[in-house]
Amino acid sequence: MAGIWGPFGPHLLDGDPQQLIQYGYISGVAMIFELIVFGVILLSVGYWATMFVMGRRDDVLHGKFVEEQPDTEPVRFMPQVPRVRRPPPAPQPNKDSLQALLTVIKRDLNDAARS
Repeated sequence: MAGIWGPFGPHLLDGDPQQLIQYGYISGVAMIFELIVFGVILLSVGYWATMFVMGRRDDVLHGKFVEEQPDTEPVRFMPQVPRVRRPPPAPQPNKDSLQALLTVIKRDLNDAARS
């Protein structure tokens, strides 16, 4: 027979119980369970401390989320801001200035092509 725990568990349990108690033996399963319990306790203490530091003392004391109460001060209305006037549209260039610009561009292109 493989012992109390079968082939997967510790076989030291097959020995004398007084000898196991004498050396302070804790089985692997009990040790993992103990670590899980301590981890949960540590997480809950961390959560409690975080809520306390953040000022949510009602949550800390009662263990439930407290709904916020509406403000007792009346809401102040902001005066309506006047609309910003858009600047008038830029004047359209006339035909003479466009023709002069086209002439300058053609001249620059010809100069660039020659050099």
